[in-house]
Amino acid sequence: MMHISKQNSAEETFLEILENTKNNLISKLQNSQSLPNPTQFEAMVYEVMKVEAVGTEFEGLIKQTSTTAFPDIVAGIFGVEVKMTAKDQWRSVGNSVLESLREAGIDKVYVLFGKLGGVPDIKYRLYQDCLPAVSVTHSPRYQIDMNLSLGKSIFDKIGTTYDQLRQSGNTIEQIKNYYRSELKSGEGLWWIDEESEVRSPIIKQFHTLESADKEMFKIDCLILFSELFKGRANYERAATYMMTELGAVSTNLRDVFSAGGQEEIALAGEKKSVSQLFFQLYTLAPQILKRLNGFDKATLEFYWPVSLVLPNRVNQWQELIDQAGGDKVDTWLPSEIFQAGLRE
Repeated sequence: MMHISKQNSAEETFLEILENTKNNLISKLQNSQSLPNPTQFEAMVYEVMKVEAVGTEFEGLIKQTSTTAFPDIVAGIFGVEVKMTAKDQWRSVGNSVLESLREAGIDKVYVLFGKLGGVPDIKYRLYQDCLPAVSVTHSPRYQIDMNLSLGKSIFDKIGTTYDQLRQSGNTIEQIKNYYRSELKSGEGLWWIDEESEVRSPIIKQFHTLESADKEMFKIDCLILFSELFKGRANYERAATYMMTELGAVSTNLRDVFSAGGQEEIALAGEKKSVSQLFFQLYTLAPQILKRLNGFDKATLEFYWPVSLVLPNRVNQWQELIDQAGGDKVDTWLPSEIFQAGLRE
């Protein structure tokens, strides 16, 4: 069944070619003793489309693109992306959201999808109508669902159109912003793309990282996650940040901020015993100040429980950690311990 509207005679003819190709291939697949692999299936689609185009305005125009190009087959301003799964389902991983290898001059792309698990079958749809979400493998890629209801695509969710998004110049950022808006408490965005400074695809244990990376993680967390200063600290967002920014995990994140027991610091000329968290706030104060002033505004607005970062972000951050309602050192607030550390 076709799920798109016919807009002109050329498209009408092209859709007839797709319909005939689909029916021809279904017959071949259901009567075959062996099923093709993805490369063979694409070649089958191409050969059948060429035959079905004979006698139409698309005769001689059906071309197969290179192995890395998008889409797989072109015909004038129309394109066909060929997908296949050996499973009995209508879902698959699609193409890169960036479409950096998109063929020039293609206005409309259709997906022709072969489901070879169970009873072999084929469907085709307008590309953007069957993309419900984005997944991350080695790069952000669309997900394909040939049974997706109209109005449920990733573009509908973002509030844009396929063409607007791909031509926007900030495709990645728009998709990121949508998924950020959908995050639940303790969740973070795991993303790898051209903009990310990914050190390694290997997940490491936190204790194996370089000392400088460990210290920067602590500094970032003290700045970004005021919940660490609560009486019962919450480490969920810090754990997510460790994974997304450092590609690392820790079996006991609490120890990163609390292991080592009490330490002494100088407050108003008196020595006070404080927890490891306050000791880090005190001893790392100069580095915290420098890092805080260097953070981009968007990052702070994303992690802080505020709608707007104020011009004096240092004062704003101090209010956040004081308002967390956690432990004090006698009557000393976290911000006062931070200020004392700056004076040392």
